[in-house]
Amino acid sequence: MKRAVLHQLSDTVFDLVVIGGGITGAATARDAALRGLKVVLVEKEDFASGTSSRSSKLIHGGLRYLETYQFGLVAESVREREMALRLAPHLTKVQPFLYMFYDNTPDKKWLLNLGLTFYDFVSGSWNKRRHKMLSKEQVLARQPDFRQQGLRGAAMFYDVSTDDARVTIDTVKGAAEYGAQVLNHCEVTGLTYSDNQCDGVKVTDKLTGQQAVIRSRYVINSTGPWSDDILRFEQSDSKVLRPTKGVHIVLRKKDFPLHSAVFMRSPDDGRTVWPIPSMQDDRVFIGTTDTTYDGDLNNVHPEKEDIQYLLNVANHLMPNKKITEDHIVGSWAGLRPLIAPADDVNNSKTPREHQIMRSESGVYSIVGGKLTSNRVMAKQLLDKVIKQDQNKYLRPDLLPYRASKVPISGACEPSQPNVAGKVKYVANEVIAKLQADGVAYRLAQSWASRYGHNAHQVALYWHKGGQFQKALGARDLTVAEVHYCVEQEAACSIKDLLIRRTSAFFWDKDGGMAQIGPIAQEMQGLLGWTEEDKLGQIDNYYDWVSKHRPKAIAKPLTDPRDVIELTHS
Repeated sequence: MKRAVLHQLSDTVFDLVVIGGGITGAATARDAALRGLKVVLVEKEDFASGTSSRSSKLIHGGLRYLETYQFGLVAESVREREMALRLAPHLTKVQPFLYMFYDNTPDKKWLLNLGLTFYDFVSGSWNKRRHKMLSKEQVLARQPDFRQQGLRGAAMFYDVSTDDARVTIDTVKGAAEYGAQVLNHCEVTGLTYSDNQCDGVKVTDKLTGQQAVIRSRYVINSTGPWSDDILRFEQSDSKVLRPTKGVHIVLRKKDFPLHSAVFMRSPDDGRTVWPIPSMQDDRVFIGTTDTTYDGDLNNVHPEKEDIQYLLNVANHLMPNKKITEDHIVGSWAGLRPLIAPADDVNNSKTPREHQIMRSESGVYSIVGGKLTSNRVMAKQLLDKVIKQDQNKYLRPDLLPYRASKVPISGACEPSQPNVAGKVKYVANEVIAKLQADGVAYRLAQSWASRYGHNAHQVALYWHKGGQFQKALGARDLTVAEVHYCVEQEAACSIKDLLIRRTSAFFWDKDGGMAQIGPIAQEMQGLLGWTEEDKLGQIDNYYDWVSKHRPKAIAKPLTDPRDVIELTHS
């Protein structure tokens, strides 16, 4: 996946310009490319830099939505969960959940049993994963540290854990593999018109400062929480969304020994919260808050009260562990792009369905929705565009819909055609092949979990030897991986690399800063940064990490020959 060159796009009239490189925009671009449409995806920051890297990292059926009778959304979400296991097998993992019952729990066991039966049935995997009702003794046999007072048992059911940022990146890569042009760090600053119909976007490349117009038959706004910003180009008072903030904290599994994800009630307000073992075996995260947010959309971070709320959850579930701020590895905060309800509805009860809108000038916007529903959201949007076009601009011989059959990048070996029935991803087989080529097990395991079959592309850099095999800390990062992420995944900044491509920001206490000097030096050579650019990159990333740690971390040294001595946990 190469970042498009802006001036090379100006001479082309695209079928679609998709604004927003989160999971919805990525899925839309991939679906469009698979149908044979000429599409360009434009993102003002980095792919997955907004909500799509700051979710609860779950592809789930939305069991809690049954409380608000959103049966259609639950059925759709459960089916999409099963689809994700097929389309992204390298980035998804079936996760057992325990739905906790205590004396003060408002839920009725018989009603939950009925709801979970529905949950199992609509998944189509009734025979593979069926829920169970557990006694108090069975729960404590699995999790002896759980609070015993008032415990009445639990229901065990299944959802899917994922790496949300990597799913988005590999979806973008999939779009590019089928012909889409993709451009991150490029901001849409306005729309263009012909005969009162929108026919393109004005853009500024934030890396070069270059400005241009990208012409297209249709413009799609899939910017999540930023949707109103694009809508205001045409309607200055647009207020379609009511974003809410969700915060998570990260703990070490040795401090908070959680083996199954937990569906429980907050001791503070009774809201649903989730302590979840991460796909990184040594970490657990707890989320999420759900508070109305009316601040700067580009500067969302945890507040002290958010952190305390989640610490209260941890200590309510495992009171003997006495979890404090000192135990927190890190945290993150993101925004849910919820459609503003007509009435004054509680945030947790605000519907999560998506909505497709079309302006008088022909701009399509898709708002609301969630990670789990990205494929079906993209399909519904493109089906509507194609139907309303009536062959006016789009050619009549488009390919049939295929996004439900073609896996995302990394799910298949490069030699295999990406079609239904050809998906073969077994982590241990990928790891074994890498080891057979001389890659150490720890690196092979790390690469396979991030890149799937694309790990073999990382290995090509690593096999160049010498400097390419140099370790850079940050979750087993090596120089080879830096080159791969910059040259094959359009990483353009330290934040792109350490947050979205490798996730060191989320799971390392120092966010991967222990060797930030050498990391920055390597990226400087690849991206042509000046010395001032490099130091600015380090400062920018340090500030970001600092905002997401409850206690101060050491300011990094800026000499690339120095290595900061920080304790890794």
